[in-house]
Amino acid sequence: MALIVEELTPPGAGAVSVLEVTGKDALESVRSLTKNRALQPGDLRVLRLSEGGEDLDEVLCLVVDAERVEIHLHGSPILIERVSQALGGSAQHVPGRGDLEGDARTLLAQARGELAARILLDQAEGALTRRLVELSQLDELGARAGLEELLKRSIAVAPALLPPRVVLAGPSNTGKSTLFNALVGSERAITSDEPGTTRDVVVGYAILGGMEYELLDTAGVREVEGGGGDGEVEREGQRAAQALREGAGAVFWLERAGAHHGEIPAGCELVETHADQLADAPEGAISALHDPLGAREELSRRLAGSTPKWLQGEAVLYSGRLRSWGAGLLSGSTRSLSSSLLECVAGEVAH
Repeated sequence: MALIVEELTPPGAGAVSVLEVTGKDALESVRSLTKNRALQPGDLRVLRLSEGGEDLDEVLCLVVDAERVEIHLHGSPILIERVSQALGGSAQHVPGRGDLEGDARTLLAQARGELAARILLDQAEGALTRRLVELSQLDELGARAGLEELLKRSIAVAPALLPPRVVLAGPSNTGKSTLFNALVGSERAITSDEPGTTRDVVVGYAILGGMEYELLDTAGVREVEGGGGDGEVEREGQRAAQALREGAGAVFWLERAGAHHGEIPAGCELVETHADQLADAPEGAISALHDPLGAREELSRRLAGSTPKWLQGEAVLYSGRLRSWGAGLLSGSTRSLSSSLLECVAGEVAH
């Protein structure tokens, strides 16, 4: 088998690139370029590459076996081509192992939650590529059924990748802003005993149960007297709060523990607050001021039922464009499904 040099990472400039050298002379070629004759299968070493007396780069070298060696080097296209030529070839980009994986790796660096990071890490390590290649090898009926299952799973886990919205709502002075600050970990919302302190929507992000949520602190619900001025500003805040409740993934309706509760608006879940002010607080009541950790744990528990179910190693269409692409293929495309799947693997679908 002739010596092959493949670029595993996406093409172009970057901090680090990975070259894979394969063929019966792979190890010998790398030994020659590193001037290290002791390099053996299983070795993982930091070495220097040089050619004709010229120092090329310091690299991390992994010898998988005598016919496959990985070289991790600085991501300069000029350097990559120079090293590839010195090894006896020209770097070939591997679409299926650089495009889908590279995009997942980019998103992984921005992941703000354990579950999102775990899902994206699997895709960066090739879970989606492997599944699409498997489906491309099935007949049209089998490939369609497999893609339908992949799309269904991807839609189910999408909330882990795009933070669901959680709204804190309820009457004035029930501790919404105090709870908001406790969950986001900073004094983002102004707290006061004065009713109507929060008039605008305050937005923050919180990790609850390993998932990131977009958290909204909204204006308290109360009767506002007066026609214009401050009264109209507060009423507008209440209208905005109601609109946000209607489109949220979860709405927690806060009321003081032990107080008489009227009818809780549809779609809202009651959270009793100020538990520290009662000798015998109801189960599930919280005190965000005196026990912020307990408040966080209680809300994490309540949100646990909405956490997507996902198994390690599962393939996921991890972006909105990939999910739209999958839905489009299933909507009645006349093209070969197998060809379309391989085009995605080859990076010919924007994602």
